[in-house]
Amino acid sequence: MLQVVKRLAALAAIAVALCGCDVYDIKGMFVPTSDLVGVRFEQSLAKTGNKSVATIEASEEYMFYVCTDPHVDGSHRNMTSFNDALRTDAKASFGIVLGDVIDRIGMRPLYMESVAYDAERHTHNYPIFNVLGNHDLFFDGWAEHLELVGPSVYWWEVKFDGGSDLFIVLDSATGTLGAKQTKWLREFLANNRTRYRHCIISKHTNLFNTDNTQSTSGNMPFEESFALFELLSRNNVTLVLQGHDHYREDLTYGGVRYTVVGTIKDASPDPEYLKVRVTPSGVEYEWETEL
Repeated sequence: MLQVVKRLAALAAIAVALCGCDVYDIKGMFVPTSDLVGVRFEQSLAKTGNKSVATIEASEEYMFYVCTDPHVDGSHRNMTSFNDALRTDAKASFGIVLGDVIDRIGMRPLYMESVAYDAERHTHNYPIFNVLGNHDLFFDGWAEHLELVGPSVYWWEVKFDGGSDLFIVLDSATGTLGAKQTKWLREFLANNRTRYRHCIISKHTNLFNTDNTQSTSGNMPFEESFALFELLSRNNVTLVLQGHDHYREDLTYGGVRYTVVGTIKDASPDPEYLKVRVTPSGVEYEWETEL
C-alpha cells in the first residue's frame, strides 16, 4: 500500500512539474475539492425554489442540440461553432451541454463567452442548459460554477398544443447522486412524471461504465447504477443523455434509451455534437461531426 501511495505522489509531482498547478488539481485527484453532492443539491434547489427554470414553447415535434466535454483550455473554437449552429437554426428550440466545460483554472469566463448570444451573428436567442461535470469542480470550482453557469440540479418544461415534456438535469460530478438528490428524484418522478409525454434526463457520468480510475470523479458504483436503472424504467423515462467518457454510445435498457455523446473538445481528432428530434413516439438522432 505504501508503495502505491509513493508512486501516486511521484506521478502527481511529475504532473505538476510538467503542466503547472493551473492544469491539474492534484488535491482533487484524491479528495473532492468542492462541496459534496448533497450540499450542491441543497444550494441548487435553494436557487431554483424547486420550480421549473424555463418554459419553452414548441410544436409537437421539436429539436434540440447536445454537446459535452468541451474542456475549454485557452480556445473555444468548437463551442463557438456549436453555439452559432444552434442559434442560427430555425428548427431548434434549445441546447444542452453535458459538463466538463473547462480544462483548467480561470477558463470559465472564456466558456461563458463561447455560449453567449450575439445579436449580430445569431438569429435566435435559444437557451443553453448546462450540466455539472467533474472538471468543473476542480480547484474548488463549484462556487464559481453556481454563480456564472447556474445550479447543478434543476428542471424545465417544453410545452406544445395538447401537452408538455419534462427535462431534468442531475448532478453526478463526484461519481454519485447522493442520498438527498436520489430521494428528491424518486419523489419528483412519482409526483410529476404522469403529467408529461416524455421525460428526458441529462447527467455527466455514464451509468454503464464501471471504470472508477478517476477516483473522486469516476463513474457511479454498479449498485447505485442498477437502482437508478430500475427507478428510470419504472417511471417510463424516455432518454438519458450522458458525457464524460469522450466516446459515442447508444443503447436501450429497461425501455429507457441511454446515449453517451462524444467530446466536442477542440483538441479531439473527431469532435461531435448531437441533434435530437423529439416526436410523439420518442426521439430520433442526427450526429454532427463537421465543426
